[in-house]
Amino acid sequence: MKKRIFSMFLVALLGVSALSAGCGKKSEGIPMNDSFYNPIRLEQNMGDPWMYYHDGYYYYMQSSGTQIKVTKSAWMTQVVENIEDENVTKVIFRQKSINVVEIWAPEIFFFDGHWYVYFTATTDSTDTLEKDTNRRIYGMKSKTDNAMGEWETAVKIDLPADCRAIDATFMDYDGKQYIIWSGWPSETNSDYKQNLYITELETGNPLKAKSLNADQRVLISQPTYGWETKGAVQNEGPAVCFSPEGTPFVLFSGSYSGGDGYCIGYLELTGDPMKTESWIKSKEPLMQTDMKYSEVIAPGHCSVVKSPDQTETWICYHAAKYSGAGWDRMARLQKMDWVDGKPSVEQISKFNEAVPLPSGEDVNRVKYEAESAELKDCTVIDSEGYASGDRAVSVMDGGNLTFNVSVPKNGQYLLYVRFSNREATETVMNVEINGDKYELYAPKTEYDDLFVQTYTYCPLYIKKSGKNTVRITCDKSIYIDCIIVDYLDNV
Repeated sequence: MKKRIFSMFLVALLGVSALSAGCGKKSEGIPMNDSFYNPIRLEQNMGDPWMYYHDGYYYYMQSSGTQIKVTKSAWMTQVVENIEDENVTKVIFRQKSINVVEIWAPEIFFFDGHWYVYFTATTDSTDTLEKDTNRRIYGMKSKTDNAMGEWETAVKIDLPADCRAIDATFMDYDGKQYIIWSGWPSETNSDYKQNLYITELETGNPLKAKSLNADQRVLISQPTYGWETKGAVQNEGPAVCFSPEGTPFVLFSGSYSGGDGYCIGYLELTGDPMKTESWIKSKEPLMQTDMKYSEVIAPGHCSVVKSPDQTETWICYHAAKYSGAGWDRMARLQKMDWVDGKPSVEQISKFNEAVPLPSGEDVNRVKYEAESAELKDCTVIDSEGYASGDRAVSVMDGGNLTFNVSVPKNGQYLLYVRFSNREATETVMNVEINGDKYELYAPKTEYDDLFVQTYTYCPLYIKKSGKNTVRITCDKSIYIDCIIVDYLDNV
């Protein structure tokens, strides 16, 4: 029976800790244990990715509008959802459970034996971006130290100078706790200016401000540079990180979030967090649109995490799918360096090339080039610069590729398909795994030479011999670079 799945997809295979290629010259697998491809997520209109590391695992969230879902993964590059296992992905909050709607920018963090989530929502479904006066910050606390367990009811977090607020984040520094958020100078919001503010929290309680006096809402940044004022005068999406020397920094986004000018800058804390003058802003953005080298457009709203071995700093952020895409975005990973004690990104990773894995990430990942598959009504195309090995396969209407995939033992896997849809509209790739049929959503990729990856979720029952047949058939013309088989370590 066919199962239609939209956005990102996962194939749950019953199979192993290491992968091997099928027999013969066809469908030979190539170990891909040292790199990954951006983007790491491909949903429609996805934004505000948040990644948090704790006790050997990564926890991931993003804006959905209607719910809050937490995803747990052993590796940064293996962020998945729609797995029917609440130890891997779980909905912890649903729209209107406390009579709020339009849920944005959830952030999860661990503090003093419990998990917490910050998010923004409104009580008025008729609110608009221009007059969203009911939007505030909300928070939740886990009942135990298990993020995938039960949670207490979400509550509104009262803040000083009660005005519209979004994008809250947490800072634990020097024995005190703080909340940092993006807000407006007044409730009227006549100039539509977004600033960054901070206030101290009640000791040991991330859900309660220490004081509600208006003077305790301390301004730490307002848009002044040109890179912060393109399309809109905005500072938003703050995320705290610490230098190797222990100095707090706040990465944040500037300019209009739906425009190509959206970018990431940072603040450095040089004194008392509750004093405006203690926060020093970077004169230039840390990351911005780079069409010349990386082809990354409008990087913004990030989180900062350490690599599995804790030796590297990485940024998880979203970027527009193409110039003018607005809020149609994808989640990506970017390594960040520290130069003279300050954040530095010398060059954003190219949109479509293999990126070295975060240090300490030990994946079991194998790539099968499309040109090595058994082909029917297909043409091998050379000089595809964004395809691995500069080669891809053009699949004609009704054509197919057949891969022979072998795994040595049982487990769950991701099956990625890297494709380029150059048609005017979205299409569907029909995936057949050992005779079981599924449909894989393939959105238009906007640029003719661009390849992206998607994945599907379905049961794959591995034959005891280890040999498995994966066939991809297309109803419309599509270009396929490769498939990637990726073992799920934490399921």
